[in-house]
Amino acid sequence: MENKVAIVTGASRGIGAAIAKKLASLGATVIVNYAGSREKAETVVKEIENAGGKATAMQCDISDFNKCSEFTNDVKDRFGSIDILVNNAGITTDVSFFDMTEEEFVNVMNVNVNGIFRWCKAVAPIMKDNDGGSIINTSSMVATFGQKSGCSYAASKAAVNGLTKSLAKELGQYGIRVNAV
Repeated sequence: MENKVAIVTGASRGIGAAIAKKLASLGATVIVNYAGSREKAETVVKEIENAGGKATAMQCDISDFNKCSEFTNDVKDRFGSIDILVNNAGITTDVSFFDMTEEEFVNVMNVNVNGIFRWCKAVAPIMKDNDGGSIINTSSMVATFGQKSGCSYAASKAAVNGLTKSLAKELGQYGIRVNAV
């Protein structure tokens, strides 16, 4: 991972923070992306730096394609490339189907599916110009098995799996590996 630049979305806590720390421990320069908590993202950066790694916290609103595009161009300008994208940011609404509003359903789909689309759309041209890269999309077992009081989350993760499979076929011809975990 030496000399590789990785963006990890939703990296200010939980799984995203663990992924960011692992990539940094392997030698990658990690962009710790966050939505709202700069303080938590900076804590992850400090932990990475204290362990001898390289990281920077950067905020981006994934609901806006232009912001994702500006963000990725800024990363490329500052760090020279983007080699890895981990689409980890996501939300859930644990509400029964009968109580879930259309707004809640759409919001989960917007972040979990459209957000991944936006990040891939912004990063793929950079990776194509670099003759390859890796995109990893976070999915869930509920994409296959469903879950009680979480139809929006299950539907979004099933969509992530379909998007991932299609992108793997299309972007693979440019040396860009796309997987879901």
